[in-house]
Amino acid sequence: MARILIAEDDEPVRAFVRRALMIDGHDVTEAEDGAEALAILEQTKGAFDLLLTDIRMPLMDGIALALAAKQA
Repeated sequence: MARILIAEDDEPVRAFVRRALMIDGHDVTEAEDGAEALAILEQTKGAFDLLLTDIRMPLMDGIALALAAKQA
């Protein structure tokens, strides 16, 4: 299945999405904010099929993360 990175600062929402995706057989990695997600993307050289991100997060919002991920 797909390798998915979730960037979500609300832990209950992040856990719910993670469980749903894992039940469907996906490999899921989590980040608490955009900065952490970008660091994961850089460490793994963007080895994800999908990035799911919240729009409003501390340190780096979802839009800034998407723009940075596009260039990473």
